[in-house]
Amino acid sequence: MCVAFPGTVISVGENGKRAKVDFAGTVMDAMTGFRPVKEGDRVLVHAGCVLKVLPEDEANELYEIFRELMEAQASI
Repeated sequence: MCVAFPGTVISVGENGKRAKVDFAGTVMDAMTGFRPVKEGDRVLVHAGCVLKVLPEDEANELYEIFRELMEAQASI
C-alpha cells in the first residue's frame, strides 16, 4: 500500500524543482517537477514527489484523518 501525506511548502529551491516541505514538524525535501509550488502551499507528497497542491480545507481534512489514525494506533 502507498500513502501520500499532506505537508506545507516552507521553501522552494533549484529553480522550482525542489521544495522543503513541513510534515507536522518533520521537514523533508520533495521534488516538484510534476507540480509548480510556492511557499505556503499545502501539498500531497508521495515517494518524495509533490503530487498535488491541495486546497486548504482538503489539506486540513487529510491531516485530521491521519491524526486520528495515529491516535488509534497509539491506543492499541
